[in-house]
Amino acid sequence: MTIRDKRQKEFADTWWNHGKYGILNLCPRFGKIRTTINILKKMEDNCKILIAYPDKKIKDSWEEDFEEMKYVNDNITYTTHLSIHKHSGTEFDIVVIDEIHLLSEAQIGACVDLFSQNDHILGLTGTLSKYTKRDLSQDLGLEVLAEYPIEKAIEEGVIVDYNITVIKCPLDDKTLIDFKKGKKTELKQFKAYSYVINKMMYAGGNTMFLRLARMRLIQNSIAKLSETKRLLNNWSDERVLVFCGVTKIADALGIPSHHSKSKDKDAFKKFAEGEGKHMAVVKIGNTGITYKPLNKVIINYFDSNAENLAQKINRCMAMEYNTPDKKADIYIICSTEKVEEKWLNKALEFFDKNKVKYAGFQG
Repeated sequence: MTIRDKRQKEFADTWWNHGKYGILNLCPRFGKIRTTINILKKMEDNCKILIAYPDKKIKDSWEEDFEEMKYVNDNITYTTHLSIHKHSGTEFDIVVIDEIHLLSEAQIGACVDLFSQNDHILGLTGTLSKYTKRDLSQDLGLEVLAEYPIEKAIEEGVIVDYNITVIKCPLDDKTLIDFKKGKKTELKQFKAYSYVINKMMYAGGNTMFLRLARMRLIQNSIAKLSETKRLLNNWSDERVLVFCGVTKIADALGIPSHHSKSKDKDAFKKFAEGEGKHMAVVKIGNTGITYKPLNKVIINYFDSNAENLAQKINRCMAMEYNTPDKKADIYIICSTEKVEEKWLNKALEFFDKNKVKYAGFQG
């Protein structure tokens, strides 16, 4: 029995022995589904199960692990987080909420109704911020029963170690772009947004829409696009996964891309299985997908949510990692604007600051 197998059994026992109601916060790439299967094997044959997840692609991971671990049950209902409300009032022997940290406010409300009819609840996550932990405790009465942090998993050889390189990239100050009030560079428009936001905050105004506009500017940054292309050009023969904020940027990189508007649905699956060199993704691919040997990950866009960034970074920390010293190389492209630097500092909550280095702009 490997250390991974041993820990999976231990955490399954922890949930079983603590009221069968709570969250297992087990780092990404550890094997939360297999831990769950250890729980299910303790239950009656053909027990009634509900499994909820944020993305339909995660269903494939459940079915694959069920097959590999020879767990057979004809009484499993699968649903997305978005459709949890459809199962309100139905009784199950166990309700499993995968990636529970991603539940929206409305979905948490649907869970309140669902949980009122069910006694055995298993929440699964690998990235749980203190704020989400508090909300799930207050709103759903779910406490964290066991934790297996990233650094512990690295120490025990369950996932690979990592290096994070932050590339500081000034916003473009040369290319004119059409905005509502005329042509401006992205740097000048960013400064304009920030000036008005600060002024409105001082006056007690609502800055939400302006903040969203500023965020979209970062997502569509010409400078960050150019820097991403430069890195990909340097690593033309290596397997690289790129996380983007919008489809426009993913499609502009000149490499295969996958998002909700993609016509070629097989390209993403093939890349995850180990085919091809480069792939850009938007939203899809953050959670529940294991990528076969990767060399590097580039994060073109991130927000201030530590859970989202941790999921992206951990996509390449499985033991299949394709480097001699078994270290994941993560490159985060961040503008030199203080707002985005603050987002990054907040988003790196789950990671060892000693493993984060900063590189100057190379473009």
